[in-house]
Amino acid sequence: MRDHLKNLRVAFEEVFSYFSYIALASALAILAFLFAVWLPNIGLLAEVFGVSSTPLETKLKLAWSLLGGIRTNFSLLSAGYTIAIAALFGVNIAMVAYFLKRTRLRQSYGGQARSILAGQDVAAGLGGITSGVFGIGCAACGSFILSAVLSSLGAAGALAILPLRGGEFGILSVALLAFSLVLISKKIAAPLTCNTKPL
Repeated sequence: MRDHLKNLRVAFEEVFSYFSYIALASALAILAFLFAVWLPNIGLLAEVFGVSSTPLETKLKLAWSLLGGIRTNFSLLSAGYTIAIAALFGVNIAMVAYFLKRTRLRQSYGGQARSILAGQDVAAGLGGITSGVFGIGCAACGSFILSAVLSSLGAAGALAILPLRGGEFGILSVALLAFSLVLISKKIAAPLTCNTKPL
């Protein structure tokens, strides 16, 4: 556990010493949060933004007011894991982007990085990121995307059996995103075996 925390600290210091990665993580976290909060009302937003006669100011006010849904449509648990998923999503993508750039630099400057292992680590990170999408939901609809997928398979009632009505998938998504963050931070914190130019 101590090694994982050390790797996270080293990786965070290395990656987020660059403003571009802070900006990337922040922008993606905000976009993921907006997507999660607006998802239950996506039909309404599409209809309002699709009408050209509605003033832009009115459209933007509606979109802004729907952000209050994090307090009204989401339970404390679902609001918590939605925020955690959004934050972990942004951080994961930024760290994967940094790792890929560093791996390419290693390869281009003569260090034979093990690209197959790098690909596996990136795949694990992307798997955690993808799982975060399935955990998005609110108190009213549970796991919104997963319930849509299950209903097309004829298994929509399966979520009703679960004690948290699909909230388990949000918690699982946070755990998988945290695990992928541990994996990618371990690779970033590993000592460089060749001389590379700074990013």
